[in-house]
Amino acid sequence: MKFLNKLIETIQHDILGSDNRFIAMTWLVCLTGLILMGFYLSSESRSFLGVADSREQQISFEYPVSIKEINVLSGQSVRKGDLMMELDQSELREKIRYTKVQLARLLSERSLRTQLNKIVSNSVAGDLADPLSVDIDDLQDQLANLEQQKKNLYVFAQVDGIVGGVNYKKGEKVPAFTSILTLSPDSPTYIEGFLHESLRTKLEVGKFVKVQPLSTDTASVEGKIVSVGSRIVLIPPRLASYPNMQVYGREVVVEIPPHSGFLLGEKVQIKPRFEFMTLQQATAAAKNKNSPLISGVTTDPAEMTVPTSMAKSFSFEPSGVVYLEDLKKYLVISDDTDKDKSATLFLVNSSGVVDDQTLTIPNIKVSDLESISQQDGYIYLLSSQGLNKKGKDKKNRNQLIRVHRSGLNLNDVKVVDFKPLLMASLKGSKNKDLQKLAKSQKEFEIEGHFVKGADLYLGLKGPLLKEQAVVLKVQGFASLFDKNTLSSNQVALWNTVNFKSDKTGAPHKISDLISYKEKIYATTVCAEEDCGAVWHLAEENGALSAKLIKFYSGVKPEGLAFDPKQSVLFVTFDEKEDVALFAKVEVK
Repeated sequence: MKFLNKLIETIQHDILGSDNRFIAMTWLVCLTGLILMGFYLSSESRSFLGVADSREQQISFEYPVSIKEINVLSGQSVRKGDLMMELDQSELREKIRYTKVQLARLLSERSLRTQLNKIVSNSVAGDLADPLSVDIDDLQDQLANLEQQKKNLYVFAQVDGIVGGVNYKKGEKVPAFTSILTLSPDSPTYIEGFLHESLRTKLEVGKFVKVQPLSTDTASVEGKIVSVGSRIVLIPPRLASYPNMQVYGREVVVEIPPHSGFLLGEKVQIKPRFEFMTLQQATAAAKNKNSPLISGVTTDPAEMTVPTSMAKSFSFEPSGVVYLEDLKKYLVISDDTDKDKSATLFLVNSSGVVDDQTLTIPNIKVSDLESISQQDGYIYLLSSQGLNKKGKDKKNRNQLIRVHRSGLNLNDVKVVDFKPLLMASLKGSKNKDLQKLAKSQKEFEIEGHFVKGADLYLGLKGPLLKEQAVVLKVQGFASLFDKNTLSSNQVALWNTVNFKSDKTGAPHKISDLISYKEKIYATTVCAEEDCGAVWHLAEENGALSAKLIKFYSGVKPEGLAFDPKQSVLFVTFDEKEDVALFAKVEVK
């Protein structure tokens, strides 16, 4: 304010004269207005045009089909679950018929052999080692897959949307991989914009922009830039000032809220936020490692898709997960696998679909795998270290496994009988809390761990210390694999965590624990195991504080992984006899 008064006085006395204070103030207002108008016009020149659009679904098949019935027209609105068309596939019908004939023949032959065996051997049971059983099982799997393909001939809408082009009519035959019709969501989900090559606007992925329709009175919305083109392309004539002139620029994709009120194909103006000056201090604060910005839940728990052939061999109960950046998939462990107790790992995509391709650690038998981590090309697997349902201590529940992964190949396997070493070190500790943990073997169970540098961090599901979850730290844990030793000096009580909020209540027990760079996340289950939560853990004054990200009622989150490219937490839920679930939570 002092500066403003001094400026007015200077203009008044030195430029206009001492009797012209009103004129001086008028000049100052005009000058300020011109400066602000310059900034405004400059910001207008940074805006560019785009078109509201959505990701079209192309309905096609990998084999030839014929149109039996088609129930939709171009431009028609459909709801999720509406039957859009019914197809026919003569080759599929023939395969099903032929497979059923083969299966019936083999079943008859096995039945006949069984009867003959009973007569010859006077046995009440058939020959269980009959090689026909293998062929029969294989044909039954083939038939199940063919029947599933037959179900896919009934095409239902996967989302609420609008039918685009319908390319075929009833009775026509459609070649393989040819689009039959297209389906778009009923409202735009992104903006495809084009920035003229002469504009020097600085656009970055993750920045927010204002999106304003040009042809309707719909309110503007805030969008987030998700892609900025790295090459110059021809801008569509519709977005050029002169349609007959070829104009070039970069493509910019902006994500907008799904129910913005925009029309599909509507022309819009994209305007970057006006930044008068850059506040470096604010930027630094936003990157504080202990201040994650929770941007909300991406999905609610949904069913995972397990191939039929795999479901017959494996019990899939996902208990731990890591993200493999090279494969762009999640590597999932199950606390129960097959009757041979093989150490089997499952590949799962971001949509919760389990591959029929599994990874098996050779020559390893293990039970109750509960946590998985990775570092420097190695995968670390830890079983629960707890007693079985009968209260017995089994060796295959006490293992710590290290295996090197290269693509889909697993080698250089090392296994440690971990629990006896850990218990001996806890008993020999001078810390009374650690001694107390060693005496609670009936409750002792580890369900989360991560590796950081040379140290191993263990998240205990039980026991709790003063109703707080316990995290142990094993320093220099490589000695476990190199020398099969663990001294009491290597194990420490790293921290305890109070998992409590107004929504969740207490106490909660750790079901998984992960770390990425300087951030730590955890999943927990309620005492009755009928609910759970996802948390962010931050070190404050030597203690761990828990910030609730998402609470789940009626389900148990058991596995947690972080995808750094998408800034997404992938959560798995072990529902025992029911279908396993997954959810995604976006964090920043």
